[in-house]
Amino acid sequence: MLRLAVFVSGGGTNLQALIDAVHENKIQNARIALVVSNKKDAYALERARKHGIKQCCIAPKDYADADAFAEALISTLEEERIDLVVLAGYLVILPALLIQNIKTG
Repeated sequence: MLRLAVFVSGGGTNLQALIDAVHENKIQNARIALVVSNKKDAYALERARKHGIKQCCIAPKDYADADAFAEALISTLEEERIDLVVLAGYLVILPALLIQNIKTG
């Protein structure tokens, strides 16, 4: 079963559609294991909480540079053994280091 991480920035309507699709078996052989937001007050994090999905905030502004931000994301994805990242209204430019790591994983 694929472990999904869903990256969000706001209210989480796209996240909710994914949660519903998983619960209704429209998306099979996958589960949402983690929700990551760049905003600590994003309602999407509350949606994740309500469904028992692990969530966290990793904001670029909390890191010295793009590489440090990317390392935090990579570390979190590795810790949670994420197989696939879904961008669902994520309003941050992904650092090159993260993209390279996801491609070569």
